[in-house]
Amino acid sequence: MKKRFLVVMDGEAYEVEVEIPEGAAPLEAMLSVFQSGVVRKVEPPPSGRGVVRAPITGRVAELKVHKGATVHRGDPLVLIESMKTIVEVKSDVDGVVEDVMVEQGAAVKQGDPLLRIS
Repeated sequence: MKKRFLVVMDGEAYEVEVEIPEGAAPLEAMLSVFQSGVVRKVEPPPSGRGVVRAPITGRVAELKVHKGATVHRGDPLVLIESMKTIVEVKSDVDGVVEDVMVEQGAAVKQGDPLLRIS
């Protein structure tokens, strides 16, 4: 079984994915990864003004906009499917789509950044 851990060392965040052998303690398996050196730095998620976040956990069913598209308040941006229900994420500002951070079919958690509007 694989498990992911977020580890902070000296103020730096690292994401560690560990294959835990059956019967082994998760902490022991994680510590063995540090000894092997298979660790990658995690970049903080985008934040600030204009970042549109997922309102629910689900799957991106459809992207309604692309990078460079002009959007107005109330325009549909992304459709997220969760438990056979479609949730339409709408723009709450007028602007231009600066960055699209997900693709169709991607799994998202509540609060994950979807796109940025400037």
